[in-house]
Amino acid sequence: MQEKIITFLQEIKKSTDKEIDQALQNSEPMIEGLYKSAIYSAAGGKRVRAVYTNLVGRLFDVDPDCMLKTACAVEMIHAASLIMDDLPYMDDSQLRRGKPANHVVFGQDVALCASIAMLAKANELVLMDDRIDSDVKIKVSQVLLHSYGFEGLAAGQFVDLKLKRKNIEYEIIRYINDKKTAALFTAAGKAGAIIGNANDDQIHAIEEYSRNIGFAFQIIDDILDVTGDKEVVGKDLSHDSMNYVMLVGKEEAEKRAKKYTDKALNTLKLFGDKAKELVAFSEFLINRVN
Repeated sequence: MQEKIITFLQEIKKSTDKEIDQALQNSEPMIEGLYKSAIYSAAGGKRVRAVYTNLVGRLFDVDPDCMLKTACAVEMIHAASLIMDDLPYMDDSQLRRGKPANHVVFGQDVALCASIAMLAKANELVLMDDRIDSDVKIKVSQVLLHSYGFEGLAAGQFVDLKLKRKNIEYEIIRYINDKKTAALFTAAGKAGAIIGNANDDQIHAIEEYSRNIGFAFQIIDDILDVTGDKEVVGKDLSHDSMNYVMLVGKEEAEKRAKKYTDKALNTLKLFGDKAKELVAFSEFLINRVN
């Protein structure tokens, strides 16, 4: 099953890359630089969140074509958030996905404009998708908007900037992980469930799975930030010196990553054998090396 997940990841990455490239085609010479900046950061990445959106869609037997634009929208939100994360007045990172951060290449002003434009384009992709019903599109768009506002990425980044560096406490780190990494995983999963016409109990189960697997994903990311190779991980490893591992230690972090993964898997019991791909996805995430 792990080999199947890896193959599926490669397939989704290929289709997502193609769709995002088409979405960022430009015919206005005056803003060519803005598009170049967006394309620079939208390209690459493992497309983990796009894969997850599609796996949830498969759980509800959704036609893959109906998942494509929403999965791309999730990836564009993620890419936009990375641009902001890397800015000098945020995390001040020089490297992202194995290449210079967006602001290093295009400047802080252009990077910020590109990030805002990508957030708008993400929702546009969903709302203009003629393969899903209008009421479903509105619900999905609301979920995506929620993921990066006062209850999502913006809130997490604010606490990261204003509180974490002064008060290194478990609840602060947990809040940041909940509002940043877990929030986008939750949006990705819930969007897939909505497109799949899931009922309330099923949506709640996917939300709980998403949140817990998002926590586990971030803890593994923090471990890699401490123990990984900069060339393999593809980003600066020295800037975030106050992450989960620094708080509780590597061994305890690994235990908690497994704990969150187990909690995530427990929520999948509602779906029985149909959730076997999501079970394999969970194992893939916790065992990753970059």
